[in-house]
Amino acid sequence: MAAGTQGNILVVIHGTGRGRHVPTGDVFLSRLKVRDPELAARLLIHKTGGPAPSLSGIALVVFWLGDPLRQKYPECYAEASVIAREAARRGIRVLNGPDGLSNTAKALQSEIWAKAGIPSAPVQCVSSGDELVTAFNTLGGPCFLRGNETHTERHIRVLCAPEQVREAARSLAPPAALVKIHDVRAEYRRAGTPASSLFSRFHHKARAFVFQGEVKPSHLFFSQHLAVGLSNSLLAREDRPKRRLLRALGIRRRLLSDMIAEDLNYFQTRAAQKHVLVKAVAALGLDVAAVDYSLRPDGSLILWEANPYFYLPPGEASVLSEQRLAVARVNASLDWMAGCLWAALPERLAS
Repeated sequence: MAAGTQGNILVVIHGTGRGRHVPTGDVFLSRLKVRDPELAARLLIHKTGGPAPSLSGIALVVFWLGDPLRQKYPECYAEASVIAREAARRGIRVLNGPDGLSNTAKALQSEIWAKAGIPSAPVQCVSSGDELVTAFNTLGGPCFLRGNETHTERHIRVLCAPEQVREAARSLAPPAALVKIHDVRAEYRRAGTPASSLFSRFHHKARAFVFQGEVKPSHLFFSQHLAVGLSNSLLAREDRPKRRLLRALGIRRRLLSDMIAEDLNYFQTRAAQKHVLVKAVAALGLDVAAVDYSLRPDGSLILWEANPYFYLPPGEASVLSEQRLAVARVNASLDWMAGCLWAALPERLAS
């Protein structure tokens, strides 16, 4: 198809049993059918494991596949690579190509970002107990021990002392990643940030969606844990029945109010250091990703990971949905993504 002409969008996803299913795609498509049926009608879904898709009439190929792709799903990587090469031969634009989707293993991502001058925590891949001990000594601890090819915060261990490292080495599940801990909360305290500030009291993690040169803030979580995620966030804690009862009785309302105010302000404000987030995603060879990072007291960022196969739940299913205006926020994020997808089409690029 010649550049500048109209065409469909081929979206490549995992076939049944060939990779994990993330509901974000369903949520996006449901919103698209209501909000932008023209764009929805141009999406053609190809599941890996089936016959090779025809690229006739295709203007854009989007790979919505789990990552790191080559390491975790080699058959899907091989199939995606064939599609990407054929798209390149025909001059069809590709988003999140299979090689970029293979750059998100934690140690490889850290290496790429370090070379690109992206501020992020040092990471070493470890495959044995001896490698773990050596890596801990090299990084100088304390460190997180986590999976090298996963995005989840579950099963992350904090290692501070040699005896903890030796214990972890005995039950190591490779491939693992040893991540040098960067305590941003301690930075706020050293910088003299008021003790009442949430950034001085708790650890935090921000997420922003990056779609090529555009950035959309998503959420800001606080936690008592160094490795901040939804499951251990204070928002999740405050959504429990006992906490809801206490607030109904007028107890402990201030903390939740302050957190929601910070979260809403983050969502509504232009992303800080936008150029860093865009550069970080591009350095990995990606076009689209959700980037997790922390805001430092001097206004700079430290990045934790880029997740090109992110989960964005329906607003109704978000934590403290009503208080955080989650339905409107999720819909706004989905509409922003649709706009970015339109902008990626050759017909828009040529105009």
